[in-house]
Formats: sequence, structure tokens, C-alpha cells
Amino acid sequence: MTQAYSNPLQIIIDEFKNISPEIKRTFVFKTNGEIVACNETTTDDQSKKLATTFLNLSSKAEVIGGIETLTIQGADSQLNITSTNNNYYLTTVSSRSVDVKIVTSLTRVIIPTVMTLMDEISSDTSDNELPQNVESETKPTEEVILSPQEPISNESATEVQATFSSDPPLPQPPVTQFMVEKIGGLLVPSDTVRVDSGVIKKWSDLYGDIQITQIHIETLEGKTTTCKFRPVKEADINAKGIIQIPEKILQSLQTSKGKLVIVKPVITQS
Repeated sequence: MTQAYSNPLQIIIDEFKNISPEIKRTFVFKTNGEIVACNETTTDDQSKKLATTFLNLSSKAEVIGGIETLTIQGADSQLNITSTNNNYYLTTVSSRSVDVKIVTSLTRVIIPTVMTLMDEISSDTSDNELPQNVESETKPTEEVILSPQEPISNESATEVQATFSSDPPLPQPPVTQFMVEKIGGLLVPSDTVRVDSGVIKKWSDLYGDIQITQIHIETLEGKTTTCKFRPVKEADINAKGIIQIPEKILQSLQTSKGKLVIVKPVITQS
């Protein structure tokens, strides 16, 4: 169990039973089968067998891009396995009467957010622990020369050069939950939604010079779309936590005013 994830994830998972008593078993595992955290009602043997079975199934589904979510329903209970971020999967076993909105919020918002925060904390800690005599400034690119230990012929061995980029990976797109508000009018584009300007500013601060032109929207029922966005007009002072969506996109998502949706920016790196 990794130090970066075990304690925070364990605390969150232990609270699942208080948030939704219908959730009976919960655990998180990695793509290598390692169990990262689990609640007290889940045994290691159960979790390891299920993780192994799912990973075998997922490997066979690589031809279609892999499996992001798997739900299996029985007579009285259901199993849900959801890919979060950083190659981790969250597994829940619950009764059929469980509130789907609560499960979706836990699997798509709370757990990924905790993982992202722990990644940032772990990264900061690692940087602070570097020895003082180690050069902390990273060069943009460096060349590594690989040469064989024994020459294949009498001729000089050919030097092989490989160039590696030291650019740090982009952070995971942050996930935000909004309440839907319908917007309309002659001058309202049918393919563009309006988002809280404070949230847009956080995206800009996180990704710097990378231009964000689209967002990904997902309903709690699993309907998704990608579209353009603008900030909510300054006159709408009560728009915090609100996403304004035109009729055409509402129909595509099969949702309506007052419903909750999950939003994250679409990040592309040139």
C-alpha cells in the first residue's frame, strides 16, 4: 500500500458507510493488482480475486480502448468498478436501492479529487527532500549516448543517441459539479454553454499558457458531450455553482434545469 494514498483514501473509504449505508464493500486497486485501500468489511482475498478478474477482462478489451466503468447487477446487490485517475480503480458493492447520484459523486468527484491533491502533495514533498548538492535546475533536453559493451565487428561501434523531454506531465483536469440552468434567446449560440468565471480562472491558473476552448460535460446518468464555453455574464450574480446550457445541448445530454452535471476542461498539449 503506497504511503501517498493509503491514509487519505482509507479515511474517505471508511466514511462511505456513513455517507451511504447501502454501500457494503469498498476498495481501491491499481492496474498491477495491488490493493491500495479497503473498508473493514472487505477481505484481502475477496478484493484480490476481484481485481485480478477485472484486470484480465480489461486487458482483453484493449482493442476497444479498455474499460472505464463496469456495473454488474444481481437480484439484490450490484457491483461497480470505475477508473478514477493515475491508473487506479474504485470498487463498490452496494444494494440495488443505493442512490446513484451519491455513488457517482463519490467515484467521479470525491475520490479523483483526493488522488489529485495527494499527487501534488507527494510531488512537493519529493522536491523538498532533494540533497543540497544535487543540481535542482533541469535542462530542457539532454542527450544519452548508448554504446554496446562488445563491438559486433572490427568497425567502430555506432553511437546511439536518444533525446528525452524533461517537460513535466500536465496535471489531471479538475472535476467540478454544477447545477443546470437553461439559457435561451436569439443571440445565444446553441453549441456553447456558460460557466462560472471563477472556475474558468482556476483552470487558467492551473494550465498557464495552454488555451482551453472546450469542456467535457457528464450527467449523473452517464450521458456525455464536449462543447465550447464562455464565462457567465457578470450581471448574473447568483451564477456560482451554475452552468447555463442551451436547449440543443440539454437534449443531447437528456437532462434539464435543476439537474447536476460533472464538468472538466478538455486539455490538449501541442
